[in-house]
Amino acid sequence: MTSELTIHDLAGVLRTRPTVHLGDDVVPGWRGALATWALAHGLEIAERDATLAITARPDRTAGAAWVHSPYAGIEHLASALPDDVLLTRTTGTMPQRIAEYVLAWVLAERWQTARYLADSASGTWDPADPPAPPGRNGAVVIGTGTMGQAIARALAATGHRVTGLSRSGRPDDAFDDVLPFAQAHDAPAPGGSGTDVVVLALPHTAQTAGLITPQLLRAFDGVHLVNIGRGSAIRTDTLLHALDTGRVRHATLDVTEQEPLGPSSPLWRRPDVTITPHISGRTLPSDVVAALDEALTQIRAGVRPASAAARDRGY
Repeated sequence: MTSELTIHDLAGVLRTRPTVHLGDDVVPGWRGALATWALAHGLEIAERDATLAITARPDRTAGAAWVHSPYAGIEHLASALPDDVLLTRTTGTMPQRIAEYVLAWVLAERWQTARYLADSASGTWDPADPPAPPGRNGAVVIGTGTMGQAIARALAATGHRVTGLSRSGRPDDAFDDVLPFAQAHDAPAPGGSGTDVVVLALPHTAQTAGLITPQLLRAFDGVHLVNIGRGSAIRTDTLLHALDTGRVRHATLDVTEQEPLGPSSPLWRRPDVTITPHISGRTLPSDVVAALDEALTQIRAGVRPASAAARDRGY
């Protein structure tokens, strides 16, 4: 963790060398807004060796005392930067938009939206099998950070009882219960037998890769699994087996183990899988500007930014 003294030192460096480098991976349409922000705060754009580097690529951070990721994910930066470099990230409005995505697909699956769209397109009037009222209202959110909390609140608003799974099992007001991962493999299923929805809201770290194991999924029965975190959390063969055995009745995947998902993947050909191209939490340029603005204000006040990454955890 960056120390309080280092934050004060960084504030001094920003006064004597007020420079910022925009990495070539920064979305072209964002560069104007970021340059305007920099100039408004007395920061000069530099091609190299700047005090602040805005990038997600470790090879573009040379000389920077502060690196800001324009995205929430920091897996490429966390292990590559020296310990004395401050690393901050962007979340912004992403949690709310991801929560909306999860809620939209959970309700669409519950209300058999795909079936009624097909009936509408074919001119079929078939009320014989209407949407069943929710027989189970339990939801499990694996990952209780900012994203997981927003998802939990959205699901709770539609009557779900939400259990969170985290490394520590520390209680959080967004959840009815929070359990540690270590307890997740014990019977009965986390959240109880009434679990209907399982949401993966995990970052990519060495600890989360492959965390969703066949053993964990055996505790569930016919759940709707939604993954908005990182595709590495569940192996494709693990997911396919869970679908084939009925542990998962439907999977909505905004992220996959390999991205872009190749055309030969069996996931494309399954009617019990819905795939979207990693769009649930797209970062907005206004999010990046707001995150930088807040972090710069806090650094100049000698305070560790709220957006500083917990590098040992990978987020």
